[in-house]
Amino acid sequence: MLKRLSNLPKKYSIPLLIFAVIGLYALQIKVITPLVMKVVQSDLFFEKEDEEEQLGKINNERASFAFVQCKNAMKEENHAPENAQFADADYEAWALGGRTYLVRSHLIMTNEDQGAVDKKYACKIKFSGGDVTDSNNWSVLGVDFNPSTD
Repeated sequence: MLKRLSNLPKKYSIPLLIFAVIGLYALQIKVITPLVMKVVQSDLFFEKEDEEEQLGKINNERASFAFVQCKNAMKEENHAPENAQFADADYEAWALGGRTYLVRSHLIMTNEDQGAVDKKYACKIKFSGGDVTDSNNWSVLGVDFNPSTD
């Protein structure tokens, strides 16, 4: 095919180039772009959630279970000593989206040197779905203590 094109007279090369560019442009506009737009507008790249949850500060069943799971994880991972007293009624939770939550509260640790010390902490936790009471459906992403003591 290339040999046949090289044997064409020179006067056909410019019109043939213009025809090829117009053909590629038409292919781009009529075939490739509509196909890409259909894929972009589809739900192919979106994670479907069963429920839509309001982002921001929350106070519901899932927030209370997130607090309980954070508290249990802090005890299991030795972030808090065994004698620590958690403020069960005094916590705040925020929904961050994608079933991820931020829980903020404080605990009281008794120390021989300083006595009772109030430590504020934040816990980031993710719910994987299923039963909210099952601890296997929760994973703690991080726990951070406030360095200052009030």
